Amino acid sequence: MDRSRRLGGRYRLERVLGQGGMAEVWLAYDLLLFRPVAVKTLRPELAADAEHWARFRREVVSAALLGHPSVVAVYDAGEDSIDGQLVPYLVMEYVKGTTLLQFVREARITGPEHALELTADVLEALDHAHRHGIVHRDIKPANVMLSLEGTVKVTDFGIARSVDRAGTTLTRTSVVVGTAEYLSPEQARGEQVDFRTDLYSTGCLLYELLTRRPPFTGATPLAVAMKHLSEPPVPPSAHAPQLPAAYDTLVLRALAKDPADRYQTAEEMRDAIGEVLAGRATAVTSPLPDPPATVRHTQLPPPRDPRRERPVRRRRIRRQLQAMAGLLAAAACTYVIIGSHAPARPRIAAPSLIGETMNEARSRAQAVGVRVQPIRHRVCPHPGTPVGRVCEQTPSPGSQVPRHTILRVTVSPGTPHQR
Repeated sequence: MDRSRRLGGRYRLERVLGQGGMAEVWLAYDLLLFRPVAVKTLRPELAADAEHWARFRREVVSAALLGHPSVVAVYDAGEDSIDGQLVPYLVMEYVKGTTLLQFVREARITGPEHALELTADVLEALDHAHRHGIVHRDIKPANVMLSLEGTVKVTDFGIARSVDRAGTTLTRTSVVVGTAEYLSPEQARGEQVDFRTDLYSTGCLLYELLTRRPPFTGATPLAVAMKHLSEPPVPPSAHAPQLPAAYDTLVLRALAKDPADRYQTAEEMRDAIGEVLAGRATAVTSPLPDPPATVRHTQLPPPRDPRRERPVRRRRIRRQLQAMAGLLAAAACTYVIIGSHAPARPRIAAPSLIGETMNEARSRAQAVGVRVQPIRHRVCPHPGTPVGRVCEQTPSPGSQVPRHTILRVTVSPGTPHQR
């Protein structure tokens, strides 16, 4: 494509930022509003293909429905003639930063807590998309940007799908879409998917942020997909021994083969991350599925005499109870000697976020070591609060809270004449 040309007579293309199998992303300059933008165009050679055209148009529609600080904003869309072909383009905000994939490769994740915080922001974006009936279906580190200011931006809704009221995607079955390393089992089977598919992929993303590798790898995409279907994931602590057991619990639940065993909503998974960051999560790891039973002997053992086994069983139970009592006594002593003198987790005063925009609230919260979760679609207790500003928060300003606590804030929808 001619780099000096203008798309729609308005967007001057400057340089290629990235390219994939079906599209290119350009850094461009908006000659009307005098600002840099990112312009995504379908490759001209694919413009005549109805499936690629439809997929690109789905991204335009899906992204346009969303308006969230953690989702790349859409400014404009249109069509223009490129090399004799009519090609659609999508104009988005230009994010100065890098992808989480680059972050992982460059070992710039500063620690497990940093990985959890980044994932929580991804889940906040997914929660917004899911509330608008959109399943992303391709969550992975390469599709998440991190701006120079530290803001997470989820991108690339190219294979996103709308869902019906039952939460099922409106798409045909027997078509596998997504990226192999982050593919949910139901995607690998070509089945209909729902919001929990994105949570599985987010579990894969978190696994990679913690260990610098996805949960499953293989020589071919098919080999990787088969592992998603049948192979239990190795706990992330096997690759990063310093991880607390609560991290294994969190990740392994997200990676459950059965969607019913995963977190059911992005909000639930984000809250679980908040519990881990606050140190309130359980330290018990989720059990992995048992390996398939094998027959070791073909000859059956002789029948047992219950009269002989009864005294043995009683002695065994008595020994187990004695051992348990000893462990409980040791644990109690440990608590008296060590636990009662252990330093309490540092607590801080919750900042006052009332009257601030979400961007201002996030900045102030991050400055003192807490996080913010917006709650929308509620009646604001202070009707005069301008639209888009915080009108209520829990815990209340000044409350003593542990570091990494999530403050839930209500964002004013404005009065009817403001909407």
